Amino acid sequence: MPLAGNRGVGEYRVDEFDMPDPDQKINDSLDALSRLFGAIRGDGAAGGAGRDDGIGVADVAEAAAESKTVGHMLASTGVARMANFGDVNGAVKLVDELSASGVLTAQHILDLRGMICNSIDDHEGELEAVVRRDEMDGKISHARRADVLYRLGRTGEMEELCKTWEGSRQDRGRFYLCRARILRARGKLDQARRHAVAMLTLEKYSTHAVELLGDILADSGDLRGAVLQYNRALKGDYKDVQFHIKKAETLVRMGRPDSAALACRRGLAVRPDSAQLLDVLERAGGAAERPGGGI
Repeated sequence: MPLAGNRGVGEYRVDEFDMPDPDQKINDSLDALSRLFGAIRGDGAAGGAGRDDGIGVADVAEAAAESKTVGHMLASTGVARMANFGDVNGAVKLVDELSASGVLTAQHILDLRGMICNSIDDHEGELEAVVRRDEMDGKISHARRADVLYRLGRTGEMEELCKTWEGSRQDRGRFYLCRARILRARGKLDQARRHAVAMLTLEKYSTHAVELLGDILADSGDLRGAVLQYNRALKGDYKDVQFHIKKAETLVRMGRPDSAALACRRGLAVRPDSAQLLDVLERAGGAAERPGGGI
């Protein structure tokens, strides 16, 4: 195992906390969706995701003719592939073309626009898409809105959201998560931890609750424990770039710049143009290598 000097703190194993993609979840899901689309088309095969492989308005229209849900899934795959791998303009163009064609519902179009905003860390734009979708649906999607507000650090608005959410049976586990996030923001770490554990009791595999446990541990100074929780979250959802970012930032705080750089490169393999990951990589002293190099 490679060792690297910790710049005055001692020696450590660079890959001690390394987390490669555990089971190629992204590629597997894209392949599965391609096979599904191939079955719908009746040709037994379909190209990979991404516009370069042929996912465009005509393909989505053909899938949507069989099922709006499948059409939306295919569009989501194409948009996510382009946006996450740097072709934001291509993703926006595809969504604009889909909107003009009318092959998907207005709600689906808003979901796709929100996805693009998320991919470029434009959480204000993402929140706008969620709010507009709620207005169309005539109800509040508490869990989705709470997630975006948390990324924006709007604790007060999260508290207001909880007032309308508390009497509802909708997503009770996510309600506990929202309360835990508020408590953490207020510095009430013990209460926050209890709410996060309650969330995991209701939803055993909630990666966001695991992420929050990592945040709470980091706040309390247990950086090693925090990294282990972020790794646990990554096992559940490797494509969530926030888990990669928080892990890398925590490794910088631990005084492990080489491990942080490795964690950044793992995240950049998921989202090559993440400004936050590139910033952490620069602070860690690593070159902004693209996926395929240095891992």
